Parts: sequence; structure tokens; C-alpha cells
Amino acid sequence: MCGRFAISQPRFTRIEKELKTTFDEVTPRYNIAPSQEIAAIHEAEGEYVMEYMKWGLVPSWSETPKTSYSTFNAKVETVAEKPLYRSAFRHRRCIIPASGFYEWKQEGGRKLPFYFTLANGEEMALAGLWEEWKGRDGSVLHSCTIIVGQSNPLVGGIHDRMACIVPTEELEDWLNPNEKSDYLLSMLQNPYDAGLMTCRAVAPAVNSVKNEGPQLIAPVE
Repeated sequence: MCGRFAISQPRFTRIEKELKTTFDEVTPRYNIAPSQEIAAIHEAEGEYVMEYMKWGLVPSWSETPKTSYSTFNAKVETVAEKPLYRSAFRHRRCIIPASGFYEWKQEGGRKLPFYFTLANGEEMALAGLWEEWKGRDGSVLHSCTIIVGQSNPLVGGIHDRMACIVPTEELEDWLNPNEKSDYLLSMLQNPYDAGLMTCRAVAPAVNSVKNEGPQLIAPVE
């Protein structure tokens, strides 16, 4: 699963370079959690746009802007078939920029947090889906989910699931609503190369969503 991540830099330099565009700077955040507003990049009318969406997908056919079940993650194994995500997977794919994500290891009665990043220090492009929900009163809500799959050997030492990371060379295809989804699904089902990632133990302070700040991603013994 992916239930917490961080953005430690104000610009998404690698993503901007690959997509040949620029986005507004973002405010660094170190303890981003479901139900909060997060930055998502998608294609709209032939251009790449970044907008803030609710983390927790609300399908367009929902009666209310809330769901009674968890939708902040979508399983790659069923994302192309499950009614909740099927249409978004075909037509409304996005990426969620992140500097790194957290996973927890259960040790006795404690949950020990670890922070995973790319080894080169660049930002990740987490695979996501987005939806537009419209209320009867004319209100509009954009929401999103992060796709998760089997862990690579690095993350697997802590957790058996991890966020799916879109490789740099696949960003344009992933965001192209006309690209065949079968090919993209096959790409996501291969866990991101563990040799291109690194991890470190961090302080338990990140366990509480009330805590915030760069100290949360600092390494600890």
C-alpha cells in the first residue's frame, strides 16, 4: 500500500524536463496522508496540467462526494477491471509527484517507519488515476488514487506492497488518454527496479499525521 508520502522540493525538475513543460512551485510537505489535497499531473485538451485533488477517489457515479470504503489506493491486479477504477484507468490516468514514500515494519508492538526514495535524488512519478464528480448543486470535485502492486526486493523487506512508479521514459504514454491501457498495465505489473532506489529508517514521529517538517525524513539509527 501507499498511505503516506513526502514532497521535499518545490519543483518537479525531472518530470518537467521529460514532459517539456513547467508547473508552479509547490510547498514542501513531509507527511502527506489520505483525504488531503495532493498535486496530480494529467493531460487536459492536449496540455499537461497540475492541480490539487482530494486523495481518495470518488467515482463520477457516486451519490455523494464521500465513499464508505477506502479508495486512496487501487490494486494494479484489478484496476483495469474493477468498476470503481476501470473507466479512469482507460481515460483518466495521472501521476502523483513525490520525493519519497513511507512504509512501516511491524516489530513486536512497534511500527517502525522507513522512507523510500530514488537513489539519484530525483522525484518519483507515482502512477495514479483521477475522477471528476459533480453534485446536483453544481459543485465539482476532482479526486485521485495511487496504484499499488507487488513490492520490489528493497521495499519487500519492509512491506509486501508498494506504490507503482512510472519510469521516466513512460511518462508521456502513461498520461496519454489514447494510449492502449493493456500495454500500460503490463508496464506497471513489473515492480520498479530496486537498484534505482534507496531507503532509510526515520523517526516514529511520522506515525502521526499531526507532525510535519523536514525532520521527518531525516535518517535515524
